[in-house]
Amino acid sequence: MNYEDLFQKIDKWAHERGIDHADPRVEFMKMAEELGELSSAYNKENQAKLIDSIGDLQIALLIFCKLVGVDHQQALTAAYQEIAKRTGKTTADGVFIKESDLKSRNKKEK
Repeated sequence: MNYEDLFQKIDKWAHERGIDHADPRVEFMKMAEELGELSSAYNKENQAKLIDSIGDLQIALLIFCKLVGVDHQQALTAAYQEIAKRTGKTTADGVFIKESDLKSRNKKEK
């Protein structure tokens, strides 16, 4: 199933349940709840729950985007275009530090 088909099915599911016209704050709290479940699944190394939580979080995000009038695919594209140009360094722990943050940090150290 491609992205558009899946998005339409999620949109229809939300509409059938009246979620697509709910208060965005409710869906925002749902995202926070799903993020907590994702954290728990990751910490407990529960692969099945990890997959479920990632999917649930994405569905909540898609519904939230609709509620606040943001095109999810457009937002994702814009974010990628922003990071694609980003330079910096990755620490040994895998944390990426943007070049601008490195420069700010170096100025503070002087």
